[in-house]
Amino acid sequence: MAENLGKRPSKGILKTSSSFDNQETPSRATKETKWDEMNIIATLHPADKDYGHMKIEEPKTPYNFEGAKNDDHLDSSAVASKLEKNIKPKIFEESSEEEEDEETPEEKERRKAFETKRKGHYREWEAVQLARKKLLEEEEDEEEETNNERDEEDEETEKEEDKDDVEKSEDNQRESDKKTANKCVPLSENDTESG
Repeated sequence: MAENLGKRPSKGILKTSSSFDNQETPSRATKETKWDEMNIIATLHPADKDYGHMKIEEPKTPYNFEGAKNDDHLDSSAVASKLEKNIKPKIFEESSEEEEDEETPEEKERRKAFETKRKGHYREWEAVQLARKKLLEEEEDEEEETNNERDEEDEETEKEEDKDDVEKSEDNQRESDKKTANKCVPLSENDTESG
């Protein structure tokens, strides 16, 4: 298949073109582009250009150097003796500032009110669940009441319909009796003799 790419068609079906006839003449594809690389480097890459890279001078991470000593080694006997004495680390000790700040009665009331509100907030989920349960029970009770009322109404309507049916049937019976009474004519003597 690749060998056919270099061949010229023997006869084209389109209008004759000069693209196949003049292949030997130099074209643009054979010209080489020459770049002035030194000029490009001088223009686009100057020595003082930093390409948007900024040097950010950040302060060092704050660290409490008061408690840290330059002891690089840990003495196991000192640790064991402190554990035996039940000495708490300085971090866990309460500061004297907190002891000096005593709450006023107003602050105590505010703190207690806050704590009760917080407890109420955490119990709110349980309250919502209880409310949902009560609503469902009320809906079920209402449905039962409406069903009972419907049943009672249905029974009343059935009784009324039965009464109406009885009255209609009695009326129909009376009407049919009247019709038959009108049709019953005493037979004459002529009718009895021919029959």
